Amino acid sequence: MTIKLATEQEKKEIIQFFNKYLDITNDAITCEEFLCPFGVSSAIKRKQVIVAMNDFGEIIASVRFYPRKRDNIVSVYQFAIDEKFRGQSVLKKMLIATNYKNFEVLCPLNSGFNKYYEKTNWSLKKKDKKFNVWNLSV
Repeated sequence: MTIKLATEQEKKEIIQFFNKYLDITNDAITCEEFLCPFGVSSAIKRKQVIVAMNDFGEIIASVRFYPRKRDNIVSVYQFAIDEKFRGQSVLKKMLIATNYKNFEVLCPLNSGFNKYYEKTNWSLKKKDKKFNVWNLSV
């Protein structure tokens, strides 16, 4: 597995990858904006997308992130991992590759995905009326 910053040449493939695994019916989606291909494209230009690739050069995981200037925490906007590679700490490896240390995600209170964050050692930072805020330090 190779983990690297996404390139402009991979934009179409990354958008297709996200579209394969993320859609509006996913209960972890916090905002329709995260499904917009222009957002992914812009994030690639800003060097805020990491991809993991298998030995054949195919994308097996992708994560879109945004480093916040105000507090040095990185917001993880969206990520997807091919089913065959789940349970192998791929997301954590990708986050480490960003060279940042503190990450945060929003997850709707009623999403089954909260179990994923619990199981993978994210800390519940806070909760409001709509979301759990999960934190991971690497």
